[in-house]
Amino acid sequence: MQILDEIITLLRTVVIPLGSVCRVVFCFIKMIYDEDAMNSYKKKIWNVVVFLIISELIFVGIDIIKFYYGEYII
Repeated sequence: MQILDEIITLLRTVVIPLGSVCRVVFCFIKMIYDEDAMNSYKKKIWNVVVFLIISELIFVGIDIIKFYYGEYII
């Protein structure tokens, strides 16, 4: 269980935010060079932001449940 908690912590603090930032930067760079597909890259950036918000809300919800019921319920 400790290894699983470490993996979740690593995902929460490093992998998901870093991946989201890299994806947004990539989309901005592609928008500079391909002005015809600018709307599609804006939509992709919006989707990344929504994913980041939803993933953080899920982690916060899990933390609230763990705090209320204790560590061993989930």
